[in-house]
Formats: sequence, C-alpha cells, structure tokens
Amino acid sequence: MEGEEDETDEEKADKVHNKLSATADEAINRWAETAPLETQQAVVDAYAETGIIDYERAGVDQVEALVVEQAFTQRLERSILTPVGLDLDTWSEFIDQAELPAFRMAVVRGDWALLTDHAQRVAAHIAANPD
Repeated sequence: MEGEEDETDEEKADKVHNKLSATADEAINRWAETAPLETQQAVVDAYAETGIIDYERAGVDQVEALVVEQAFTQRLERSILTPVGLDLDTWSEFIDQAELPAFRMAVVRGDWALLTDHAQRVAAHIAANPD
C-alpha cells in the first residue's frame, strides 16, 4: 500500500495493535449481545481463574478467543507496563499467584487501575533495588 514504506516500526506496530483491538472489541460486543448472561458469567469466572478463554463454553470460534486474549495482553504491555519501563516477563516475576484472578477480572471489566497501580509499585521497587 502506498505510504506504508514511510511508516516507522512504531507506526506499523500501532496499526497492528489498533486493528487487533478493534477486532477484539467487535468479538466481545457481538458475544455480549448474543450469549446468555449465565454463559457470560461462567466464561468470565473461568477466565479469571485460568487466564484462558474457554471458547467452546463461550460458543465462539477459537481464533476469536485467541484474538481477545492477545488484545488483552497487548493492552497490558503497551498501555501499562511499557510506560513504567517493564515488560510482561519482568512484571510477572512480581505477581503473587493469588492476585491473578483479581487482575484478570479487572481486565474483563476494563478496570486498568489495579494493574497500573501494581505495575507502578513494581517499577518503583526495581528502581529502588537495582540488584
């Protein structure tokens, strides 16, 4: 496509991220409009516990579920971790496994404040303890 050669790597990554996010949003909205509330709650509860969207229970295509999971991860990395100088692997080292269900539920609700606060505390801890 014309003009793509002039794009920086960051601009290309932004385009991919935006497309992935839009596709995930469409899938989530379509699912929220069609899936029974009991099914939605069961899928959300299972995701909070496992971190995996049970696409069969949700009644969606596996690829759609993977796109949504990837969009969640990209949003976390791009909007929360990278701004404070963290990557997913480093941040994960500081997560208590007992916190994961609450973090995942926050992702589902779109409540990024809990994750932002935790990432900021981890970054501050790392900065204060460089070794």
